[in-house]
Amino acid sequence: MFPHLSSREHSRRLLAVGWALVAAVPLAFIGSQVIEASRNIAFQDELDTAIDFLVRLDAGAGWNEIFRRIFALSNEHRTATSRLLFAASYWLTGTVNFHVIGAIGNLFILAACGILIAAVGTIERRIRLGVVLAFLTFQLGNFENFLWSGASIDHFQVVMLAVGAFALLARNSRGAAAGAAGLAGLATFTLAHGSVTWLVGAAMLGQQRRWRRLALWSLAAALVLLGFLQGFAANPGHQIPALTVESALRIGHYWLALIGAPLAFGHSQAATALGAGGVAALGWVAWRRTWVREPVAIAAIAFAIISLGLVAYGRAEIAAGQIASRYIVLGTLVWSLLCFLALEAWTDPVRPYRLLGWCVPALFVFNFSANAGYALRAEDFVEARDRAALRFKQYGVDGRGQTRLHPQDGHADVLLREAEARGIYRLPRLCFEAEVPEATPSTQMIGYVDENMITASAISLGGWAMLPGCESERGQVHVILRSAQRSFTFTTITVKRPDVAQAYREPRWRLCGFRFVILRFRVPIDDYQVGLLITEGDRTEYLMTDQWVRLAHPNPDAPVRFNTL
Repeated sequence: MFPHLSSREHSRRLLAVGWALVAAVPLAFIGSQVIEASRNIAFQDELDTAIDFLVRLDAGAGWNEIFRRIFALSNEHRTATSRLLFAASYWLTGTVNFHVIGAIGNLFILAACGILIAAVGTIERRIRLGVVLAFLTFQLGNFENFLWSGASIDHFQVVMLAVGAFALLARNSRGAAAGAAGLAGLATFTLAHGSVTWLVGAAMLGQQRRWRRLALWSLAAALVLLGFLQGFAANPGHQIPALTVESALRIGHYWLALIGAPLAFGHSQAATALGAGGVAALGWVAWRRTWVREPVAIAAIAFAIISLGLVAYGRAEIAAGQIASRYIVLGTLVWSLLCFLALEAWTDPVRPYRLLGWCVPALFVFNFSANAGYALRAEDFVEARDRAALRFKQYGVDGRGQTRLHPQDGHADVLLREAEARGIYRLPRLCFEAEVPEATPSTQMIGYVDENMITASAISLGGWAMLPGCESERGQVHVILRSAQRSFTFTTITVKRPDVAQAYREPRWRLCGFRFVILRFRVPIDDYQVGLLITEGDRTEYLMTDQWVRLAHPNPDAPVRFNTL
């Protein structure tokens, strides 16, 4: 494979490739989840930070208004960097695509890990850190960030900017320090806790006795933070308390829970205890003067822990003990780097991978447990977004189902109509005509249509379908619309139906539900019998139901069957 290399170097490279493949396992799983869940759907915050912002740009906003909107305060944050990305998308393409925004957001965490790995020096150290980062970071505890660009574009980005600043400061050059100040400024205007980058950077410079650069760094920090605090006001709905002994105890308790959350899989009491253990571990690291040998890793840990303190102060009251997935990335950063530092303390240089090899089973168990523990919450998030979009396509207005695109009444309706009229963004089709292998009529398939509605603009169907002996999986169920002249097969959106699984006493059918919405003009006017089709491996079977979609001869006396479950 490498004929010009010595036997020792050849083995070293083979080991590096092998460990890279091990680290690729969690990345491949998360990548598959991201690809499967990716939709070009503007959801919740994205309607304000992207769609509303771009509508105003397209309406001819002047530079003063553009500047004001980019740096506008929103829930104690100034998310200027993500707004600049949206503006760049508009200026380059005239549109915004949330597939692309989501991909950029996920690239930010890959870049953050790459910066940390590059900063540790030797290939053996890089492999040890890379494996730990892969298994602790790339798991579904971070599902909001991985699956929702509205979170990743900020929460992954601020981590990348902070660790990039620390890596540049560690280089000890004038140009690197200027670059670090630039990244710290961007972090401040990404999320509020990005401002912690200045504090940690100052500590790095002070520890290294670089007093002149510390003075310049402090001046830059003062100017940036002064700009950040101009017109600053807390959202009154966030119930940020005055500092008292009682509130400080609640905030401290929540802070420890945030630190311990990645290892606790959602169990709040365990999270608090683990968070205390994390703080104790940081004390052990400090006692060993590890910051001298590992300045970037220690700086990143300090950034994450102090940032979680800010999060705790701002969210302890409103969160009521619940920990949002988008904050867990900071905790995973803490634990990944603490694990790496422990490996460095106890690894035998003669056998650089032996201890890591002993740790790999535990890393696999953690990663698998986190994926299993957060899988339902990740599915709930994706399903809430998809259901809201389906209902909007069905009715042309938001809020007609269990979930909605935006919590404010009528807000999504106005923004999406204006964005579509201007050609900036259009809510995409969610169900598509599909080519499937030749199907055979099924004698075993179970199927039922519990929703059959035709509105002025859309055709909507819902229900469930499954094959005995087979586990239901996402994307299996298709809808057939068949008339005397033509036949169409469409994809559907999978929805969980635990009620159906329970009724049939078959837990493997939890994902047997489907929802289907297409605009009426997508099919010619005709009367269509509804069929259900399932693809399972090399099997493709279908069942024609007693339901009809009558476009040519509607029956006004026919009962409307509707169920929002």
